[in-house]
Amino acid sequence: MIPRLKQKLAAYSPSSLHSEAGTRASVLIPLAPDGDDTLILLTKRTTTLTYHKGEISFPGGMYEEDDRETVRTAIRECGEEIGLKPDDIQIVGRLDDMKTLTGFVITPYVGLIPYPYDFKINPDEVHHLIYLPFRYLMDHEPGTVAAEHQGKSVPAPVIYYEGERIWGATCKLLLQLRQILAG
Repeated sequence: MIPRLKQKLAAYSPSSLHSEAGTRASVLIPLAPDGDDTLILLTKRTTTLTYHKGEISFPGGMYEEDDRETVRTAIRECGEEIGLKPDDIQIVGRLDDMKTLTGFVITPYVGLIPYPYDFKINPDEVHHLIYLPFRYLMDHEPGTVAAEHQGKSVPAPVIYYEGERIWGATCKLLLQLRQILAG
């Protein structure tokens, strides 16, 4: 699956969105080869964070001027949140920029990581890790949930896995990755 995904991502031309200072963020979609499947690493955020408390997300965060590039933001944040070393990440592609309901513009990168790995979880940001099998993503159709946006209820995609609800921007990115691989 990894060689095919690398080929598809190399041929993909992601779209970029303009963002104002303070709204640019970046995430890494970490993929870990595991036998005949590939695991997608997700984080369950703590309930003490300012944004997206207790939600499932990819490691990532706000762009800082010292990063100079959004890919460095994703890599830096992986180190801060889950202890992933920069040399252990092989960036293999990028997905479309995405604007969230909360006004952030996320630049998502796809990276290969070793597995198993001695993650060092930051307990201030990450409650626990979730290893979503890529095969599960390919085999299960998403549902929808209602999300609150500017006082209105809007539909958002959702995938349930082992009692966890993966929805919103994280789910949209997973579905885009699935679409690129299937297309």
